[in-house]
Amino acid sequence: MSPTHQGDQTPDRKQGFTRRQFIVTGAAALLAACAPQARTTTTTSAPGTTAAPGTTVAPGTTAAAGPSGTIRFLNAENFWADWSPYSSTALSQVRIERQIYDFLVDYPSGDISQPVSMLATDWSQVDELTWEFILRDDVTFHDGQALTADDVKASVELASGFSGDSAYSLWWLPAQVEVRDNLTLRITTEQPFAALLPALGWHTPILSAAWLGGDQDRLASEPNGTGPFRLADDTVEVKTMEANTGYWGGAPNIGTLIWEFIQDPQTRLSALLAGDADVIDRVPPEHLGTLQGEGEVELVSSTAIESVGLFVRPGRLPLWDENVNFRRAVNWSFDRDPLVDNLVLGASAVAGSFIPTNTLYYQQQEPAYRFDQAMAEAELEAAGDNPEFELWVAEGFQPRAVEVIQAMVAQMEQVGLSPRIVTTDVGALIDDVFSETGTGAMYHLSWATNGDPAPASAVYSAAFAWYFGDERLQELIDLGATTPDPAQRQQHYEDLQAHMWEQVWHVPLYNSDFTIAHSSNVQGMLIQPNVLRTDFHTAEIVA
Repeated sequence: MSPTHQGDQTPDRKQGFTRRQFIVTGAAALLAACAPQARTTTTTSAPGTTAAPGTTVAPGTTAAAGPSGTIRFLNAENFWADWSPYSSTALSQVRIERQIYDFLVDYPSGDISQPVSMLATDWSQVDELTWEFILRDDVTFHDGQALTADDVKASVELASGFSGDSAYSLWWLPAQVEVRDNLTLRITTEQPFAALLPALGWHTPILSAAWLGGDQDRLASEPNGTGPFRLADDTVEVKTMEANTGYWGGAPNIGTLIWEFIQDPQTRLSALLAGDADVIDRVPPEHLGTLQGEGEVELVSSTAIESVGLFVRPGRLPLWDENVNFRRAVNWSFDRDPLVDNLVLGASAVAGSFIPTNTLYYQQQEPAYRFDQAMAEAELEAAGDNPEFELWVAEGFQPRAVEVIQAMVAQMEQVGLSPRIVTTDVGALIDDVFSETGTGAMYHLSWATNGDPAPASAVYSAAFAWYFGDERLQELIDLGATTPDPAQRQQHYEDLQAHMWEQVWHVPLYNSDFTIAHSSNVQGMLIQPNVLRTDFHTAEIVA
C-alpha cells in the first residue's frame, strides 16, 4: 500500500508521500543452494480460520559444526527500497532486514499477545504512557560496537516519528525515550498506545545511534544491525548475506543466505524443482498440485493477514471522491466468492471487512457485496455519471492478479461501468501512484500487518496516500490506537469497520493465501505465513 511519512497520531498530519515510502505488501523470498530430497508435507489453514501462526520446521542433523552451506530464496517482490529501515515500508525489504536487525521483543509464535525476550530481557508498564525495558549486556553490532540504551533511544524516537520523518511512524504514536543507565530505558508515548509491544516487535528494528546520526548514504547502503546475518554483497536483484558468527543468540547454522528477485512464478517453481533454489514464496494455486506430488518439497500455507483490494487514488476519479453511490455501484458489480473459489484458491478468504480476517477484533460486515446487476445499476443511476477510469494490475506479484482483474472488469462492464485495464509490473505501478502525472484511478494492491487492528487500519488514515478526508474514519482510527481498555478498544474497531463498509472508500476483495515451498533438506526455519515472515537463524541443511 502507500504510506506517507507522517505518524498517524501527530497533530499536523501530512498527506505528502514518496515512492520510497510506498508499501506494496507482497512477497519476499528465501533462499538455499542444496539439492532437495525427502517428502511432501502440506499445512493449510482453511479460509477464515487461523493456522498455527508460527511454524518451525523441525531441524535434522547438520553435517558440519559452525556455519556452512548456502540457502537460495527466490522472492516474488522486487527490492525497490534501500537499507535505511525507517525510510520505507517495502515488505520485500522488511522481510530480509529481519535477518540483519533485532528488536526489543519478538513474537516467534506469531501471536501478538505472546511477546518474548529479544534484545530486552525484561519489561514492565510504569503507567498508562510509560514502559521500562532492561537490555541484554552481551550484544554487539556488526561493526563491533556494543548495544546500549542510547541505540534504542535513537531507534524508537525515529521509528515513532518523534525525532524526525519515518515511514514506520504510521504504526506508532510519537514516543520519547529516557535513558536511565547504559542498559535501562523508559519509553513514554504522547497518548496511551495499545499496540506498543507489537510495534516494538514488528516495526522497530534497533539500529546504531551513531549510524542513525551519521552518513545517511552509508546508512542506506550498508546495514549495521545486531542480527544473525550481515550483508556481504548487494545488487539490484540479489542480496547475499553471511553468518554473523558472533551473534548473541548463537551463530547461524547456514553460512550464506541469498535472496533473489524472480518475478515469474513458473521460473521460481522450475528453479526449486531443479535444485537451483531452496525456498520460493507466493506459490500460486496452479502450482500446488505439482509441488504436492514432489517427494523432495514441503509446503507451508495459511490465510495471510494481508488485505487485497482495489485501492483508489484520491483526485484521479473525482466522482469516486464525491459520490458514495458510485462507490457502491462498483462494489455491487462483481462476485468475490468465485474470485476466491475459482481463481485465487489456496487458503485465501473473501474480505468481509476492511481489516484482514485474522486480525484482532475482526468483524464480518453486512451486506456481503456480490454481483447484483439491479443494485449496481440503481446506484449508478443515482450517481448521475459514469466516467471511464484506469485500473492498474501488476504481473507476477499477487497470484493470478491479472486473471482476477479481467474477471472483475467483465462483470463491471455488464452493469455499464467503464474500467480500462493497465497491466504492468510492481515498480511501474508504484511509480504511477506517486507521479504527479499518474493516470491510474484504481490499483490492485495489498496491505499486510501483524494482526493488531492499529496497523491494519492505518493504511486508510491521513498518514497514507489513500485518505479521502473522512474525519470520522480518522477519529475512529485514533481512538482504536489510543484506547488501552480491550472492551472499549474492540467497540471502536467495530464502529470503524462498520463506518468503512458503509462509505466503501476502496474496494475490498480477499485475504491472501500465502504459501512457502522449500526443499525438504532445508529445515529449522521459522515460518509464519500468516504474517509473511520467514527467518533463517535456526535453519540448517540436513542430509
